[in-house]
Amino acid sequence: MKDSSHWYDKDGKAVFEVPYKDVKKGMRPTRLPDAVALKLFPSVTTILNVLAKPSLDRWKLEQVANACRRLGTDQDNSVLIDAAFEQVADAADLGTSIHKAIEDHYQTGMYDSNMGLYVEAVDKWVVAEGVKFTEHELRLVSLSHGFAGTTDAVITSPRPGAGILDFKSRKTQPGKKVVPYETQPMQIAAYYVAKFGFLPDEAYGCNVYISTTEPGRIDATWYTGKQLREEWAAFMACRDLWIHLNGYDPRFSL
Repeated sequence: MKDSSHWYDKDGKAVFEVPYKDVKKGMRPTRLPDAVALKLFPSVTTILNVLAKPSLDRWKLEQVANACRRLGTDQDNSVLIDAAFEQVADAADLGTSIHKAIEDHYQTGMYDSNMGLYVEAVDKWVVAEGVKFTEHELRLVSLSHGFAGTTDAVITSPRPGAGILDFKSRKTQPGKKVVPYETQPMQIAAYYVAKFGFLPDEAYGCNVYISTTEPGRIDATWYTGKQLREEWAAFMACRDLWIHLNGYDPRFSL
């Protein structure tokens, strides 16, 4: 599986890859020593990787076990692992295509027609909720807290104040409500603070879940200012643990 660490410079430029020492070899994923040398900031999701995710870990084990049954245990480990997570890459590609189509729709009005069912479903939800987008695909850096990231949108709605919205593609089951993963509200809280600097009572956020197994289905979870403050405290605990484990505090690197 690919390196999941993402890094940004102080101006919000993504530095996900750096050149090999032998530049003829091209680019490789940015690693911690590179980040220290270049004074980079970890993404919100990189920081949240310090958390154990038991349900996700069990799912990964199940995928490897399934691959062993399909291909036989005499296969090379790398072959089994690649086969086990091929569906993850496929799902990620679809999720990326959906995100791109939504972004194109709201910024230019033109998008990949193959993604039309997903875009139309989101559009209906946006109209029904009275959501208006003020900024799209916004790069955010918190110099004072030592992290960065990209949020899908800053929004207004019938609620007072402004909010942060993030789209998530999700495999859904008929009749079963979509529940946010543990780190998703923390992510929203971190983006809000990086954008606005603090979390007032009127702060809010939203995860919009776009079903890839029931095309046309949209679920959403809204978070209040009080909820986001609680999630921010949890995120800060993760940030402190990340700094401790990695021995690198981006706040003091500049």
